[in-house]
Amino acid sequence: MEDLKKALWFADENFLVGLSNKGTYKRACKDVDGVIPDFDLSDNSATVRTGGETCTITVPLAESKCTCISRGICRHIIGAIIILRNNVEMPSQSEELQEEIDSVVNADIPETSEDVQSSPPESVPEEPQEEFLSERDVTKIHECVQQCLDTLGNIIKYGLVRIPESLPDMLEAVAVRCHALRMADAESNLRTIGSKLSDCIERRASFSMDSFINEICYCTGLLTELTAESLKPEQLGTFRQTYENYGKKLTILPVGQRSVNGDYAGEIYYFLNIDPYAEQRFFSISDVRPVFYDNRQKYFQANSFIWGLNTPIKNMMHSEMVLINAKVSNGKLSTSQETTVLTAYDAQIDCDEVRDMIYTDFRQLAVEISEKNPKTELDKMCFVQPEKCIENFFDKYSQQHVITLEDVNKNRISVRAKYSAENKDFIDLLESIGKKMLENPQKNYVFLATAYIYDGELTLFPIEVYDFIKKQYREPYELPEQYENIEVSAVYAEEILDFFTEVTDKITVIVRSGLQADIKNDHKLENMAFNYGLKGLSRIIGEFMESASSYRHRTDGDSTEVLLKMRTISDYIRHSRKKLAVITSLSNMKGSN
Repeated sequence: MEDLKKALWFADENFLVGLSNKGTYKRACKDVDGVIPDFDLSDNSATVRTGGETCTITVPLAESKCTCISRGICRHIIGAIIILRNNVEMPSQSEELQEEIDSVVNADIPETSEDVQSSPPESVPEEPQEEFLSERDVTKIHECVQQCLDTLGNIIKYGLVRIPESLPDMLEAVAVRCHALRMADAESNLRTIGSKLSDCIERRASFSMDSFINEICYCTGLLTELTAESLKPEQLGTFRQTYENYGKKLTILPVGQRSVNGDYAGEIYYFLNIDPYAEQRFFSISDVRPVFYDNRQKYFQANSFIWGLNTPIKNMMHSEMVLINAKVSNGKLSTSQETTVLTAYDAQIDCDEVRDMIYTDFRQLAVEISEKNPKTELDKMCFVQPEKCIENFFDKYSQQHVITLEDVNKNRISVRAKYSAENKDFIDLLESIGKKMLENPQKNYVFLATAYIYDGELTLFPIEVYDFIKKQYREPYELPEQYENIEVSAVYAEEILDFFTEVTDKITVIVRSGLQADIKNDHKLENMAFNYGLKGLSRIIGEFMESASSYRHRTDGDSTEVLLKMRTISDYIRHSRKKLAVITSLSNMKGSN
């Protein structure tokens, strides 16, 4: 009984969120709010009846069970733990008790890791000691990594057409173990894969096979790096974003916002750093929360007050602000109360700082986006001024609204936004903007958008459209020397990219059907890669196809081995596509020189 009490004492909000996720925790809190407790206690467990289900709460808490259809940590289990915490007498805190709690509840946490505390320590060491992982820590991490790889290997072993219903719960289980071992990055990626797998099983339109395979390959690479004999805590990642002080006054100009809908809802607000010499020009604040359901109606409530202001963020989107003590993480601004708005005055978007950043030649944007090698949405953001609009239509096949734009040199690119029930209003607005551009070809428009190269074309995802910024005239842009003979290079680049598509299509077939299907290795792809001069890729494809085709005929078949080879091919193609993408995008713009 004492062990259970100790476990419950430790199960604060941070622990329960880690055991499940933020949405499940919030839903559980709502479910048990005001309910009459109904539970029985035994020596080292408790039986709790809640939400029409019966939960058996054991130590460790991660092994608790529920009678509902979920095989993982469901909202009923989290709710049951909350009920027990609110109704069972908790032990008082002491140093000896804290040590016992750590050993009972968090037995899998590396013994040298920083403990999660329900309250901040009374004092902070003046000189923090360098953290390290003991041999025992590394051994546990290696065991967890192998379990994770085995679970991912099961995906390609069975294939999506016959995937076991329990596999999403298996992914959740290994993600929970990763959390216990402070493997933050691995936990995050495994949960992402589990979410995408659930989308596939439930036949949701949002499921993307390419994205799913990329996530599996990325997670495989991440896990492989953790098999090294020597590991440092920072290699495991962090559970929360680390914000650093900007170091000086930061003047930000609000330039746009977009709505987020779905499981999470709210607004993302975008700002421009007016310092033209700053490395980070765009910043954002995400005011997004989980969406829950009450009587089948969605509701959303966000805490949108920041920096000690007595007005919501949306009301400040017309003011240029000077911040002191601003905290930033990868371009995301912290809403910390430590940040102070020194001054605020009316924002003027039609200003030199914005006009100097506007692209008028699409070729320049393609080259610079490629050279920048963007990693986040903010790295891809840009202002684009087209000369005119050519087309405005809804593509029923891809379920996207498309606006085709042309620049001063008759180069063409597309603005694309995928339709969903949640963003119907946004699609309607985009259609209206395209219609106005066609009806008023003399009027100047500037897009705030994220730019990316997909399927050989430079494409924009729109955030805001301005019709009041003065038209910009630039000196003619000259392509870098390596792109001067683009027509010749593009022919070869297109052939290689088409070949890469054949390879990824083959991988897709294997992931769909599974390694237990009859996979034939006709050496076609291997020979094609060799003939294109891609000898390294030819060897990798040969090894992958040999392992995949022989798997069902072997008693010692190793799906993890096939998974690792698939990841190697994916990395090779991803890096190569980046190099070839700019060539094909320049070629696909009509009027490229």
